[in-house]
Amino acid sequence: MDSTAWSCGLGHANRWRRLLIGVVIIMVACLVTGPGIRAQEATETTETPDVVIPGTGDADDSTAEASPEAEPEVTPTEQPSGDTAPDETEAAASTANVIEVSATDPGNPAVMAHGLAFLSGDQSVWQVREVEPSSIDQAASEISNAAFVYQVEGTSVIRNDVTGKRALLGPGEALFKAGGDAYTTFADSDDSLLWLFEVVGPSDVESDAFYESPLIDDYSEGVFDLLMIRYVLEPGEATTLPGHTGPALVTSVDGDIDVESGGIGLLATADGQLIIDDATVTNNSDNPAVFVMTAFGSHVGDATSSTGTASPETTEDVTTETDVEAEPATDAATTTEDPVTTEEPEAVDPSASDSGDAPAGGSQTSINITAQAELYLVVVADGVTVFDGPIPDGGQSGVIVGSTFEVFTSYGAGTLFSNACGEEFFMGFEEGEANYSLTATPESCAP
Repeated sequence: MDSTAWSCGLGHANRWRRLLIGVVIIMVACLVTGPGIRAQEATETTETPDVVIPGTGDADDSTAEASPEAEPEVTPTEQPSGDTAPDETEAAASTANVIEVSATDPGNPAVMAHGLAFLSGDQSVWQVREVEPSSIDQAASEISNAAFVYQVEGTSVIRNDVTGKRALLGPGEALFKAGGDAYTTFADSDDSLLWLFEVVGPSDVESDAFYESPLIDDYSEGVFDLLMIRYVLEPGEATTLPGHTGPALVTSVDGDIDVESGGIGLLATADGQLIIDDATVTNNSDNPAVFVMTAFGSHVGDATSSTGTASPETTEDVTTETDVEAEPATDAATTTEDPVTTEEPEAVDPSASDSGDAPAGGSQTSINITAQAELYLVVVADGVTVFDGPIPDGGQSGVIVGSTFEVFTSYGAGTLFSNACGEEFFMGFEEGEANYSLTATPESCAP
């Protein structure tokens, strides 16, 4: 073989070898990169279900195998709860007006009711009465002492006949009655039962009182804040009672309690005990116990007793204006000499004209009341109670402006009126309580 042919054959052989090597390299490359491609495809297939699960509700195991990077993708699964939030909000709003707190829930202490009450300083006692309210068609209006109404069973409606305002009481709830106001109590359920707590004179204790305290001699004269405070004690629990003015009354309304105040008193339901010094109440029974403390608190001065309705201008008008309003005062003086007419307050109404034909309530006037002796006074002007409290001898109610006036006094003969013209007169001469009505007319002095 010549050298030329050998070199051509060698060249062909080299090309085949290079071709084979290239094929081998390609095959090796395919073997190396193929698993990577398949791995990438596998990763993508596991991520795809994670995105679509929230829309389908699917719960296959692929979600549990999601990588940490895929966790943010899972947050859309929380969106359905967000969709239901408005429904929950609407449900809460629809029940927002329903008060589910009961007056018999545990609590130490809870002030159930309070108001201002006048103490005469005379000897007195606490009494507690059990009352079954009448039905609407049989209930009657009654003038009340300062008192607390505690609803024991059922429900009642109590109306202040002076202001027309009402309250609905359920079990364990209480209401303060202002002294001198008329109230009507209605049974709102067939099982309505209430207790009435009040301070009265020893000779004024009602026959139906189931508790009467010992005589009390150390109540000071004046106006005080009167409170009813309720306690609920669990078995073995004890509480120390707060300070108070004069003796306080502790009454068990449900359960057995031990009262330690200079000795030990054991009280069952409906039992009461006066306490003077510091006292501790303990529930040594096996069941929860509920009791109330009725007590006088802080003294309240006379600075807030006047309504202050008259401005400096109206005060000046009261002392300078004169018109025919002065005539009724002359009539009142005449009735002083006639004992028969003193029993008819309407006959000495200082705001009525001589003819009596003027329309009632056609204008405004004013009255001021001066106490000729210590007395208790309630004044309602145009349906609003503007004065309710005691007046010392020589004290005044202050100028009260209105069209109609309803006046309750504990001593008619000691109640001196003055009108907007500055004229003074008496409406009656009762030695005890009296009620007077006055109405402004177009002829009345302007306030």
